[in-house]
Amino acid sequence: MKKKQGYMVWALALLGLVCTMGCGQKQGPQTIVVTTFNNDLTLSKITTDEIAEIEKRNPGLNIKLEIIPYSDYQQKISTEMAAGNMPDVINVEVSNFVDLYLRGAFQDLKPYIEASHVNLKDYYPGVLERFSRDGQILVMPQDTAPTGLMYYNKKIFKEAKVPFPTSKWSWPEPFVSICKKLTKKNAQGKTIRWAYSEAYPIQFENFMYSNGGNYVDDTANPKKLTMDDPKVVEAVRFRYDLIYKYHVSPSPTEFQSFSAGAGVEEMFMNGAIAMMCSGIWHTPKFLQDKGLDFDVVEFPSGPTGLKGWGTGGSGFAMTKACKNKDLAWKVIQELTSAHILAQLSATGEIQPALISMANSDAFLKSPGPAHKSILLSMPQYTHYQPFTSSWQEILYGTMGPAMDPVWSGSKTPEEVLPELTDTINKKFFTQKQ
Repeated sequence: MKKKQGYMVWALALLGLVCTMGCGQKQGPQTIVVTTFNNDLTLSKITTDEIAEIEKRNPGLNIKLEIIPYSDYQQKISTEMAAGNMPDVINVEVSNFVDLYLRGAFQDLKPYIEASHVNLKDYYPGVLERFSRDGQILVMPQDTAPTGLMYYNKKIFKEAKVPFPTSKWSWPEPFVSICKKLTKKNAQGKTIRWAYSEAYPIQFENFMYSNGGNYVDDTANPKKLTMDDPKVVEAVRFRYDLIYKYHVSPSPTEFQSFSAGAGVEEMFMNGAIAMMCSGIWHTPKFLQDKGLDFDVVEFPSGPTGLKGWGTGGSGFAMTKACKNKDLAWKVIQELTSAHILAQLSATGEIQPALISMANSDAFLKSPGPAHKSILLSMPQYTHYQPFTSSWQEILYGTMGPAMDPVWSGSKTPEEVLPELTDTINKKFFTQKQ
């Protein structure tokens, strides 16, 4: 699941119920403490019910489940680690993996995988590679979550007499022309419907990746920021132009005045935005609106036909602090098995990291858009965030504030990106170059 960047909101009632079951308290040699996060009651219930079934299938095994809101998860795990009270098994997301790895949290799973004859070719290679380091496999993947999924409102496309988009589309054209036709103004010239937005604050990375650019020189071992690369500048300029040249995407100010506190997800649902880019996890909420007729298509290719987008994903890891590692491995196998993945997939909210399960009816025929099968090939074009301990500080502490003037229209990408790149390289990457 894409929990990344604080995307998830927790069901507090279930959190309180589950945590009373014995959060973090180890009780005997057959007890395995599992700490996880999730995003809604349905997925949480599947996990808690499955844990009860795992205990039934393994007499004597006692699993203590601790559920933590995603926004607090990293801090909680770090605090437990510092106090010498780490859980045995932890839920890991592709974004928090780096910090936990650098803190030495993980036990290498490779010997257990080999002993259990797990075929790693059964998994999407990108997420498996993300969870591996220095010849070790540190997390067993459960799901993957490409963020290049473009939701579109079919009713709006029909109203504007625009054919539904296909995987053959690209930017700048025909994307801009499509956006212009979808944008709608009232008699006074005020925009009452925007063509495009990402689900979260203005993002440019999918444009960057599909233009052959990247945040850094090497995602796995970054030595410098490369956001002054002409490919990156061109991509950010295009995202900027969608706001200030083509007027098909709202600026932060326009968004706030237009939405009256509603998020992009809600704006898409009420027809105020025709296309929204994100991941599959929005599907259940969209299905609740019976009047919303939507489908999905891949994010448009770049000017040279290149595809690329960001991604999330998660899995389960064994901590080095675990005393009964064989038992913990058994729990991890259960939590990432086809059995539980079938149940999670049936919600329409996640894409299994197990390729055979992604290709199964459990996923493909679960509630959702008609063309969700496009997700099957999307993982091959995914990009992960740079593997460096300082990335979150760079992204939110330095890059975000520096880009605010760009998105507000007071500065251009060409003015900001070279200086920003130089600043970040001098502060964070000097010793690596």
